[in-house]
Amino acid sequence: MSLEHAILGLLNYEPMTGYELKKMIDISINHFWPAVQSQIYKTLFRMEADGWLSVETISQETRPPRKVYTITVKGQNEFLGWLETPQPHSETRIAWLIQLFFAGQMTDEKILTNLRTLLAGYQQRLQAFTEIPDDNREKMKEDDPRDQFFWMLTADFGVAQTIGQVQWLTKVIHAIENHNYTLPTLGDSSK
Repeated sequence: MSLEHAILGLLNYEPMTGYELKKMIDISINHFWPAVQSQIYKTLFRMEADGWLSVETISQETRPPRKVYTITVKGQNEFLGWLETPQPHSETRIAWLIQLFFAGQMTDEKILTNLRTLLAGYQQRLQAFTEIPDDNREKMKEDDPRDQFFWMLTADFGVAQTIGQVQWLTKVIHAIENHNYTLPTLGDSSK
């Protein structure tokens, strides 16, 4: 997936400014496809040049002009073509797993400090999923429960993935605390 397709998908609902797109990304897809404001604006510029978007500049008395982006027919065709194309499994790159791979060169105390910090971060992420405000869901497009169903599936995936990470890290921390360095059976979550 690309940020371009995420933006096309959001603009397919309604025209938005770059600022509004950032807010929408933050409440909808940020947990699996984050984007910073500068990245969004660069992408919008490129997409406009490709003919996927049109922009309307609206003057404001006390503020800089607003640029409102609208998806074009060419942009809709690109988005729908991408949407209908199965996506390949993406590679996973997790920096802390590289650290864990080489953790045998560290003391248990240092390893445990890193892992406990990581666990706390995943626990906070899990808490954030449970605190998704209902008004965020309403902002998404109240009149289409089918769209909401698919949007919430991505949040459910995030919850399931985070629960798995919390459980796994808890198991690993427990093993290191008990100096249990026996090799686990791959995929065995009971140990």
